[in-house]
Amino acid sequence: MRELSERELLLLSNYLYLDKCTEYRTIKDAIDSCRDEGGKISQEKAAGLGIGGCMTCEECADLLAEMDASPDDFKNLNAVRSINAGGIRGICFADTVDDHNAVVVFRGTGGSYDAWADNVRGEYMADTGMQKLADDFVRYDCGVYDNITVSGHSKGGNMAQYVTVTNPDRVGRCVSFDGQGVGYECAKAHEAQINEVSGRIRSISAHNDYVNILLGCIAGECVFVKNLRNDAVGRHSSYSLLKSCEFDSEGNIINTCEQEPFMRWASALGRRLTGFIDILPEDGNRSVSELIASAVAAVFSNEFDEEYEKEKVKEAAGGVGMYVAGLTGFDTGGIYDLNSVTESVYIDMSGLAKAAEMLTAIHDELFSISEALAGLRGRLDYEAATRLAADTVLRKQENMLLKEGKKIGDYAKALEEISGLYLGCENELCERIRGTALAGQSYS
Repeated sequence: MRELSERELLLLSNYLYLDKCTEYRTIKDAIDSCRDEGGKISQEKAAGLGIGGCMTCEECADLLAEMDASPDDFKNLNAVRSINAGGIRGICFADTVDDHNAVVVFRGTGGSYDAWADNVRGEYMADTGMQKLADDFVRYDCGVYDNITVSGHSKGGNMAQYVTVTNPDRVGRCVSFDGQGVGYECAKAHEAQINEVSGRIRSISAHNDYVNILLGCIAGECVFVKNLRNDAVGRHSSYSLLKSCEFDSEGNIINTCEQEPFMRWASALGRRLTGFIDILPEDGNRSVSELIASAVAAVFSNEFDEEYEKEKVKEAAGGVGMYVAGLTGFDTGGIYDLNSVTESVYIDMSGLAKAAEMLTAIHDELFSISEALAGLRGRLDYEAATRLAADTVLRKQENMLLKEGKKIGDYAKALEEISGLYLGCENELCERIRGTALAGQSYS
């Protein structure tokens, strides 16, 4: 099969949001199922495909019409392999006469609670559960093909990037649409492979999209397209991205622009925040990331009721409380269970702020002691025989205190940044998203 254009890959990335896309052998089969008696695409029949991705019936019908106007070899691509379980959806497209080339496309997050939480878990896990499922699909289900192009929107774009890293001998090209990057642990675990395949990855995002800015970018090329919509749903809509793009005669994007300044600032702030989270000692990265994951999933998913979401956030807050208690020397001794700690001191992020204050005080005390040691060294009248040994010992202790003091200062600063950002943005973020999202729809 020929190499698909960026327009065709974006059409497929939109197509993956239709719930029944895995039930049809070819794209043409799905399109034909939605024709009325006159041969035109019917909005009513298009709705029967199970519309996701925050598309309306009208937008879905328009998407199918654009696919119908594409070349025949595109419409006749076969869905030779598919996965639609474990929170991910992917289809391997190929033609019947080519045993080497294929295209694998992954769907975005959808409304699943676990899928949204999995997005954030990429901050502290080298390989998330859903990323491993995507890798298994490419590695084993699609193992007969040795030259694969991968693509997808949002989380689908992230999984496309991930499988490019984990299958460098099989995946030759990756086009990610509004896809987030990877966390520190993933970048560290797969550093050599990322360096090898980065040049094969092209990231294309709306200039005002808020998902592609998450975590660390590994794409060799990142471009932005002026998005025609500025509402909360439209900023991250795969359909809006499709309608905003202009393509050349080969179907590749030509109307690139600069990223929205606010999103550049938010991206830099996010990198700063994750940098602080990464240096937290022991299990801090996991604990704080799980709290953020549960909060994000509660805001964006529509899978469970509010009570379930509150309980998950409460459990994660309890985990942070236990972590901070251990970090600051508070001996839980098994007396306090998860909920009692959560409900007493650490029910909200103020616990982190208190811990930061305690660490700052310890940091200041250590530096005071190190300064006193430096003064002592200057005032001691050493005997010639003991001068060098005594000075060496005191200098070593002084340096150790400075080093430990700096480390504790870094921890304090990290906790201050995390608690301050969370407390300052939580209510505003939830209100903006809930107030602007379409009723009954979820982010993708």
